[in-house]
Amino acid sequence: MKQVLKSTTALLIAGSLAMPHAVYAQGDADPQLEKAEQQERLENQAEAQKAAEKAERKAERKAERKAERQAEREAEAEKAAADAIAAQEANAETEQAVETEQQQAADANQQNADTTEATTEMTAEERKAERKAERKAERKAERQAERAADQDAAPEMDSQAQADAAAEIQTETAAASSEGEGDVTTRRIEKGDVRSSSQEFNTTANQVVEDDDDGISDLGKIAILGAGALAISQLLKNNDKVVTNSGDRAVVQGDNGLRVIKDDDILLQRPGSELRTETFNDGSTRNYVTNADGSQVVTIRAADGRVLRRTRILPDGREVTLFDDTRQVESVQVSELPTYRGDSVYYNNNVSRNDLQLAMQATQSDQIERRFSLSQIRNIDAVRRLVPEIEVDNVNFETGSSVIRPDQAQDLAALGAAMRDAIQKNPADVFLIEGHTDAVGTAGLNLALSDRRAETVALALTEYFDVPPENLVVQGYGESDLKVPTATAESANRRVAVRRITPLLN
Repeated sequence: MKQVLKSTTALLIAGSLAMPHAVYAQGDADPQLEKAEQQERLENQAEAQKAAEKAERKAERKAERKAERQAEREAEAEKAAADAIAAQEANAETEQAVETEQQQAADANQQNADTTEATTEMTAEERKAERKAERKAERKAERQAERAADQDAAPEMDSQAQADAAAEIQTETAAASSEGEGDVTTRRIEKGDVRSSSQEFNTTANQVVEDDDDGISDLGKIAILGAGALAISQLLKNNDKVVTNSGDRAVVQGDNGLRVIKDDDILLQRPGSELRTETFNDGSTRNYVTNADGSQVVTIRAADGRVLRRTRILPDGREVTLFDDTRQVESVQVSELPTYRGDSVYYNNNVSRNDLQLAMQATQSDQIERRFSLSQIRNIDAVRRLVPEIEVDNVNFETGSSVIRPDQAQDLAALGAAMRDAIQKNPADVFLIEGHTDAVGTAGLNLALSDRRAETVALALTEYFDVPPENLVVQGYGESDLKVPTATAESANRRVAVRRITPLLN
């Protein structure tokens, strides 16, 4: 535009300069007039130039404004396009953000679901663990309650307290110890009447069963040799309370702690033997067991089931008294007893028969200036410890079991042979078989279990090695004499020991 205006201005100026020449060509003119005209022309030219310049400036301004407007429109268009692009991009970002947010929300929901599921599972595990902990705590509380009850039922007594308690047991003047005859019953012992060392005894105590025809359930009965199943109530003293009853023995809590009511003569039952029982008005009994070789064992039992006297009548007619608690004995003052200084003998497969025989004889009999009753020997630890203890290390009992397997029984061969030889030399020899348990369970059940273990070893010695059963006395001590002091299961505490108590009886 500026270039067009400049061209137009140039043409006007050129035309005005050419005009004087045309006038002068027609004739002579007035110089003044010419000068004025020339001045006018110059002025006109100046005005025309100004007008042209003005028009040019106006056109330039118009063109500038147009250009500005065009630039503004282009800028606006560019801005609009940019805005549109930005909007699209923003929309895309928004959509992406929404998608991302939705995905994050979905992921979060899934994570929450997974967490909830895991939490649920964890909670289930926690509930299971909590229930397990509660049951464990309940069992612990029950055991603590049982242990507390045990402490009342079986208080720990030192040797003198045991001696004082034994002194309270009156020596029986049972009618059975007289020459009279009571009501007589006889029966032949069959194979099914005989127990075996491999037979597990009933360890489920206090199982409730139906009442018999006489109105007394099996729970209230106990089997006593020659007298059938007697009501336990007939064997109890004034303040006695039955703690547990497994049928073959009952554990009773009395004024002086726990004691076992059982059939002490169960060892005497052999297939083919004849049993004759005399029952007297005071409840005492006299049993005669006649064996196939003609030998006979006579046992006098008190009304409460305790064995008072046992004698052997040998095949040649000789009569041997094994023990007799119908005779008066002086009470025990523990402080006056000699202290046995010998070590225990640990019997295993490395101990010889000769070593066992020497150990059985190793008692300070010259220092024992009195005799003891079988009851004192059984119940006062300071008395029975006057003779050496043979710990049977190679017979191990499972928890809660009293079984000896045949292969284990063979490990008793040297011990059985040594005991049999000793009895052959002295038919009056008597051996105490002690049973022990660990501290798991109640004192009552442990006492019954330990007594069964002692009985099992005695049965094995008779079954496999022909040790005369009448020369054996079994006694359980439960958890009262732990070899390893612990309240947990400990195999070393589930043991049996043997003592030759003949020097104490005579």
